[in-house]
Amino acid sequence: MLAKESAAAGTPRRPRNPNGTDGTDRMTRSAARRTARLATTLAATLFVWCASGLEVLAWEGTCIETAARVNDREGLPPYMLGSIAITESGRLDPSSKAKVAWPWTVTSGGDGQYLPSKAAAIAEVKRLKAAGVTNIDVGCMQINLKYHPDAFASLEAAFDPETNVRYAAQFLKDLRAAQGSWAEAVRHYHSANDDRSLAYAKRVAKNYHDLSGDAEAKPRPTQLAQMAQVAQRTNAKRMSAPSAVREAPPMQAAVAEDLEKKRAAARAEAEGWRRAKLEAYLARKAGKVDG
Repeated sequence: MLAKESAAAGTPRRPRNPNGTDGTDRMTRSAARRTARLATTLAATLFVWCASGLEVLAWEGTCIETAARVNDREGLPPYMLGSIAITESGRLDPSSKAKVAWPWTVTSGGDGQYLPSKAAAIAEVKRLKAAGVTNIDVGCMQINLKYHPDAFASLEAAFDPETNVRYAAQFLKDLRAAQGSWAEAVRHYHSANDDRSLAYAKRVAKNYHDLSGDAEAKPRPTQLAQMAQVAQRTNAKRMSAPSAVREAPPMQAAVAEDLEKKRAAARAEAEGWRRAKLEAYLARKAGKVDG
């Protein structure tokens, strides 16, 4: 009896808590809880990442798809809106190595940014406006908020591909009515300056060929590919011919006068845009020199 008690006294006993479970069990349960919390956090993080990725994938082709739909509905020449969208907001897709039009593009002073989401694009425009910047191009078709202040009811609408592309379609139709042809409309969508607009028309034509997959486009130019030639002929006629208002028959004088006003407004708008771009460039250049 004493031997047993002595042996028992030399053997330490594990402490027990009031519930009757030992320390090892408590540590095991604690580790399990930490593991469960970690798993929950990881799952939530993965969900956010996946949701963001799916959002980007869902919007990847939205500009082009929307442009094609609006193009058909509004009766514009095939691929016109899509070609302009790629020219305006095109970016290189890292997976396909192809150019895609990005709906969350923000450009100010020649510096374009491809934001990861609509919310980020809206936040960037708000930041620029708070800094006093007004010359800002937005969305699939890069509509300028300074020269088109009434284009959108909100920034949310400005970055909605359907709303953005639909406004561009109407603007192109107005330019065609004012300038007399789709070729001139595309040129003036960018600038009234001949050199700038011709270079722009060539970029649009190249993107048209890439978008349409027209293998015979080079030997057999399409309407968009002929923009430079049409523009040169139009400019030559404009320089040599008297005003359309003076040439028009009496019954058409009102229509011709309205077209002349639209032409003047389009030229003034494009010239203002050009001046703003030039001033921004000179300001950046002066900053580099001073620095």
